[in-house]
Amino acid sequence: MTALAIPPADLLRVSRDLAWAEIAAMPGLAARLGPRINLEKPIDWSGAGLALDSLARMQLATAAATWCNAYDAGFEDLFLAKRSAADWAAVMQRARASGAAHFTFCSSGSTGVRKHIRHREDVLASEAYAWAEVLNMSASGTTATTTTISRVVLLAPTHHIYGFIWGVLLPLVLGVEVVDADISALPDLRSGDLVIAVPDQWAYLADSSKAWPAGVQGISSTAPLSAAVHRKLIDEQAGGKAAPLARLLQIYGSSETAGLAWRDDPSAPYTLAPGRTRGAQGEISLLLPSGKQAVMPVQDEVKWTGDHQFELLRRTDNSVQVGGHNVSPDWVAQQLQ
Repeated sequence: MTALAIPPADLLRVSRDLAWAEIAAMPGLAARLGPRINLEKPIDWSGAGLALDSLARMQLATAAATWCNAYDAGFEDLFLAKRSAADWAAVMQRARASGAAHFTFCSSGSTGVRKHIRHREDVLASEAYAWAEVLNMSASGTTATTTTISRVVLLAPTHHIYGFIWGVLLPLVLGVEVVDADISALPDLRSGDLVIAVPDQWAYLADSSKAWPAGVQGISSTAPLSAAVHRKLIDEQAGGKAAPLARLLQIYGSSETAGLAWRDDPSAPYTLAPGRTRGAQGEISLLLPSGKQAVMPVQDEVKWTGDHQFELLRRTDNSVQVGGHNVSPDWVAQQLQ
């Protein structure tokens, strides 16, 4: 397996998404920030830009240093002096060259205390190789007959683990172009595109009247995708019109575990991704590049139907999904009280 070197251009994409997410959550700044994907006007929080105060800049610097684990290389203080995503990317590159080899992701959602999960770079790289292998399989485990992937179209932010694995690491493994997109401004799709989106975005696209070329595939994760939406995207349309997607994969996982399993039929069980095995107590073991095993408890209630397949029954964390974010009803009730 070849190690994945993250190019400066990808670190810039991550820096842009991370800065946008942090600033958008600050009171009174979302309206001034503009769209996340804005190549003509990079995010700038200097005096000539958004003019953030010292506390806001400290919050930003902490988020950037935490994401790239700059603390491991002693580069965390450098982020505080930076005022743009491009400057962040340069510091991230220096930190990684000096030994920062992990990535830290926040659990999704803005409610309650943030939970930071640190992942090893080589483990995430091995997952990207595993998903590249899955994309060449059919549901039965044989070679797929779908169109070869020539481009990744990403609708998820790259600083989240889902967007990072599928929109940064996977394109590096496949050696293909990646296009950052927005649901409100989807680029013209081509045969061979792999579209990465969350269930709410897929529900919107399923109702779109825009014609899609043949040979487009899709990936959905972060929350359950309804069978009705899945079928609408892959089944032949009324009047014999071709389905929007040649194939749609649902990925099961979390910020804590990354991706664990997949399916391309909404009525079928999930199948463990390559390199993952079922343990004696129903946990999932991952073979690390070092040869050691990492054990990951399954966070939801599942029903195993085989050594490598399971059905997802329900969540056990008392949270619900809203727009791809985990929201705790108990936390909301506390805020209202």
